[in-house]
Amino acid sequence: MISNEEIVDSLNELVKINNDRIQGYEKAVEDTKDANLDDIFRHNVIQSQQFRSELADHIVRIDGSAVSNATSTDVSSKIHRAWIDIKAALTGKDEQTVLSSVEFGENAAVEAYEEAIEKDHIPAYIREVLQKQLEQLKIARDRVVALHK
Repeated sequence: MISNEEIVDSLNELVKINNDRIQGYEKAVEDTKDANLDDIFRHNVIQSQQFRSELADHIVRIDGSAVSNATSTDVSSKIHRAWIDIKAALTGKDEQTVLSSVEFGENAAVEAYEEAIEKDHIPAYIREVLQKQLEQLKIARDRVVALHK
């Protein structure tokens, strides 16, 4: 039997990924000199804030507790390492390095969502939300890839 705890744990992992994404893009916004990149990065911050809110709503509805929105990140995740790389790249202000790191982070986010969607314990109504978020993440990733080339 599937427990709510399993569902909450899976959704909280995605909340953490969105927290990582928000922190990485906020740092990118602070450091970028390119107005076009700034707009894209700000859009992606807002997007992850929305995703995080939707995930937290589902967690609460099934009597779970969402991880702290502002501070909890997944220190062991691939995406966290990617955002650390982004922060380091921004120090040098090398646009191509930043875009490469952002692309890596977006790929890791897409992969995490794909893995969550495949889990048997995720109810169909939540899987639909995850699928919609995944589609938007892929669009964001493709935009970064296009800028990187």
